[in-house]
Amino acid sequence: MERKVLIIGIDSLSPELIDSFKDDLPNFNKLKQSCPNFELKSIFPPDSIPAWVSIYTGLNPARHGIVHTFDVFESDWKSIANLDITRFKGRTFWDIASKYKKKVCILFPLAAFPPWEVNGIMVSRSIYPPEDLKKKGIHVENNGVLAYPQELNNEYNISHLHTLSGEHPGFKNLGKYAEKAKKKVIDQAKFGLQISKEYDWDLFFIYFSELDIIQHFFWRYFDEHDPTYRPNNPYKGVIKDFYKLFDQIIGEFFKTHPDAIKIVISDHGHGMRPPKVVNLNEYLRLKGYLKVKKIGIKGIIQERMKKIILDFAHKMDMMDLLVKIGKSRFLSKTSKKTYTSSSLIDYSKSFAYLAHFPGVKSYSEGGIIVNKEILGDKYETFRDSLIKELLQLKNPETGESLFEWIKRREDLYKGEYIEKYPDIVFKLKENYGVYWGVYIPLIGTSYEHTLSSGGHKEKAVFLINGLDDTKIIIKSKITLMDVAPTILHLLNIDWRRFDFDGKSIFK
Repeated sequence: MERKVLIIGIDSLSPELIDSFKDDLPNFNKLKQSCPNFELKSIFPPDSIPAWVSIYTGLNPARHGIVHTFDVFESDWKSIANLDITRFKGRTFWDIASKYKKKVCILFPLAAFPPWEVNGIMVSRSIYPPEDLKKKGIHVENNGVLAYPQELNNEYNISHLHTLSGEHPGFKNLGKYAEKAKKKVIDQAKFGLQISKEYDWDLFFIYFSELDIIQHFFWRYFDEHDPTYRPNNPYKGVIKDFYKLFDQIIGEFFKTHPDAIKIVISDHGHGMRPPKVVNLNEYLRLKGYLKVKKIGIKGIIQERMKKIILDFAHKMDMMDLLVKIGKSRFLSKTSKKTYTSSSLIDYSKSFAYLAHFPGVKSYSEGGIIVNKEILGDKYETFRDSLIKELLQLKNPETGESLFEWIKRREDLYKGEYIEKYPDIVFKLKENYGVYWGVYIPLIGTSYEHTLSSGGHKEKAVFLINGLDDTKIIIKSKITLMDVAPTILHLLNIDWRRFDFDGKSIFK
């Protein structure tokens, strides 16, 4: 018998927090009790844009080529707002379902903008909110929310369903921001429920982005283990309230469509952003692998003064003020070079230096660029020796190993876009993030932590309900690349006819 498949995608939904809040999440609990215990692993690095594209396509990032991750210093808004969707347009699970005459309703898929022709409905929106794009002089139609077929733009009021701004609102405005995000979630869910009832579909997908941003900004107010946590703060319950809101939403969708196969999925989890950082560029400099330009005593003093200013702003909870005061400069390309000390590096003479590919965000995931032009035929030998050397690196104060793992990019993924990754990729231990400073101690403070205390984690959510007895599960440890073939399998489409990196979880 043909079954409908209903998918709710919630960005950054954490399996640990679902367990932690279980007494207040009856619908999540019910779903978990009827669901096998799946362990879903995100991509590297676990960032939303490439992660959702891997979910859509069943391809790893080195295959689909979307490796871009959000960077708070981002200034090239036009290229991001106009992300190259040709890398995955026509290749998603809903495109394949459409070709097999399945009726689809796809709402707000991240990065899939503008919408394109499908066998049904597709409503999508710009990655960035209209107010942010307008500041940069970028024109957006209908507030950056568009639909296929075009008649839907007039039939429904969708212009208010645009993306929520991801810029920090300032510590004084956090409460208002949370209320705005909550209303955004409710409005999207209301529209999604309406569409799900008014249109016939075989496959329904709706995506919510707001939980990710809320956890970024409010983590330190919720997590008592966070070093910047303050007891009796007014925001302690914000994250939990959003989980309760999503519990109500999935309950409404499930009640409305009791006969559908129901899936709740996230692209990655969430947890505390590392409070400490490892200044790997300084290590590479001391070893002679990284060369800096001649800056003299004055330049070294400026680097150390920068650290003093940042330490003070971090300690006094003034990072939002620092950003606001120097908005045009602090978040500009020039300021990014100053903040990361990258303007000091002599790239033409350096053997190795830190890459910015995961974005400047003090996460545990990172990479190192090895200068093949200088090294020539010694490139592989140097890369392998540097990997072995760094694996031995320890915190000089505690003797603790700093790396969870480190490897060549070719040992991470295979694909035609593998060179979008740095030559060496790594993951630091849980409490350590990446920072780019030179002329400062190896272990330092994560300055982004107070501003955005939550961070992405590798463990994601995959919950499924409504399977019949014929679906035999053959794997419980899955990756994002397994999702697309699994969805097609549920729609009785032979996923093996397509070139996926993943496989269906069913026999």
